[in-house]
Amino acid sequence: MALALITALSVPSPASAAAPHDPFQKYHGILPDAYYLGLARCETGNNPNHSTRSYTGMFGIYRPTFRHWSNYSSAKGLTPRQQVKVADAIAFKGHTNFDGSRAPAIGVWGWGCVKGQKSLQAFICRSRHTLVARWKRGCATVHK
Repeated sequence: MALALITALSVPSPASAAAPHDPFQKYHGILPDAYYLGLARCETGNNPNHSTRSYTGMFGIYRPTFRHWSNYSSAKGLTPRQQVKVADAIAFKGHTNFDGSRAPAIGVWGWGCVKGQKSLQAFICRSRHTLVARWKRGCATVHK
């Protein structure tokens, strides 16, 4: 009887068991959250409200580029998750504008921080996502 009680108390219930960490849960992007956080830290100090005459949002995206791939004039008022969606459209997915015209994906290598930081490059070079595969050509000179 005592052994059964000890066993029952030592086995965690499903509700108390820790859920495994999902590396995509915060931003729901194509790459893990750590990639977007690293890119934002490098580009703007992770400031989602970053705004200059030419650049907008936590990824420091050129305003005309932001507009073309999102239908928004700037990142003002957009959540970090929404800004990740725009960054993924620019880099991997492309975007269909209100007028029906298509803005194709242009890749990740335009971000100065991606070109300059091996830690960010590693996320791209190690990704198995099908939309990332075509942009791995830059990995040949970076990672072996």
